[in-house]
Amino acid sequence: MNSERLNADQVGYRYPGADESALKDVSFSLKRGEIIGLVGLSASGKSTFSRLVKGLIEPVAGRFYLKRDHKPVVQLDSRRRMNIIGWTDSHPERQIFASTVEEETGYGAANQGLKGAELTGRVEWALRSVGFEPVDYVRRDPRRLSGGEKRRLALAGVVAMQTPYYMFDEPTAGLDYTGKRFYLSMIEELKRNGSAVVWITHDIRILKGAVDRVWGMERGSLVLDMEACGLDWRRLARIMESRESLRKTTAS
Repeated sequence: MNSERLNADQVGYRYPGADESALKDVSFSLKRGEIIGLVGLSASGKSTFSRLVKGLIEPVAGRFYLKRDHKPVVQLDSRRRMNIIGWTDSHPERQIFASTVEEETGYGAANQGLKGAELTGRVEWALRSVGFEPVDYVRRDPRRLSGGEKRRLALAGVVAMQTPYYMFDEPTAGLDYTGKRFYLSMIEELKRNGSAVVWITHDIRILKGAVDRVWGMERGSLVLDMEACGLDWRRLARIMESRESLRKTTAS
């Protein structure tokens, strides 16, 4: 079993010109081969968190590092995090730019050095992982896909890079039942392959049975970290709906 973990140690971030920090003293340990559900109300800091972890912005405090058993700690600057973390934002269709589905799906993998039959195989695997039969999609124009199909295509382009860590921000928003089913199957395959997934969502109920742990974010801080098997899902949903503090989830 892969013992590698992606760690954050009291990470903070403040947007330029802002009076208060968007994230403060965030610490976590993310193990390869696990799926995390990250929940929180709007403006709790979830999207900023995902961009910071990915490496699109740099922390003003704290550090990121990799830890493997019996091996030295590996410090992670933004460039290194960009290379090991696959990421989609809450509007992944905005990331699409290529003229064909095949080119869009394979762009990141090609930049990793894949080519020829290996690249073709990776593209076909990624498309099937989101429910697209390659022969029916590779030559299509991404701009002519439906909104849900564009979201699935953006996910395919990210998973084609087969990174050890993934962060998906609201990946099932706008997906129909079939799209959601393929997404759930896809993250299970990523888990079996030894990757970790952080799934950011407002939809508490869809996480039940699909994630190993739940993180909760509130006012820029991680206030909840619980094993999914020990979580009172109904209580968590009520707290979210009532906009009460997620800290109450762990209160006796």
